[in-house]
Amino acid sequence: MIEGNVPTDGKVVKQETPAEITISMITEDLKNGINKAEMTIKYSIKAWEVDEMFKHPLLKGKRPARKRTLSFSFIDDISTNTSEPEFAKRAIDLIEEVEVNPNQVTLEQAIDDAIETVEGVKEQMQETQEAINDMLSPTKFEDDEIELPSFEDTIELVEEQELDVEEEHSFTK
Repeated sequence: MIEGNVPTDGKVVKQETPAEITISMITEDLKNGINKAEMTIKYSIKAWEVDEMFKHPLLKGKRPARKRTLSFSFIDDISTNTSEPEFAKRAIDLIEEVEVNPNQVTLEQAIDDAIETVEGVKEQMQETQEAINDMLSPTKFEDDEIELPSFEDTIELVEEQELDVEEEHSFTK
């Protein structure tokens, strides 16, 4: 296999077209800030070929990283050892210095309180629903003493009332 991804000093150098170009080569170029136009120069390929490579699902939408360089030299003159364990130890020390509010609740306590509140509301809603159902349900007669009139009886009653109204109006005239 021909090595086509030769490290450069941030400048794109035209190389011979490799027999195989891998996704890892392209992602490394993107990490180094090399864009599509520079890849055409680097690998000596055409722009449409680069576009075809970027249709691959792992490369779709990927963009080169922007590497910004400082215009000055930045030096850490405070710490002598910047290893991760030392940094982690300093972070833990800072965390331990933070005061904890005694009124603060844990996540579990907050969840338990929320569950209790929701259950109480649920019970109230069930009671309200039962009360509404009682109010809207048809009235049930407990004793059989009340007899509902039939349709014919109701019609006769209405006719009698109409006659009474007519008589009242006839006397007033």
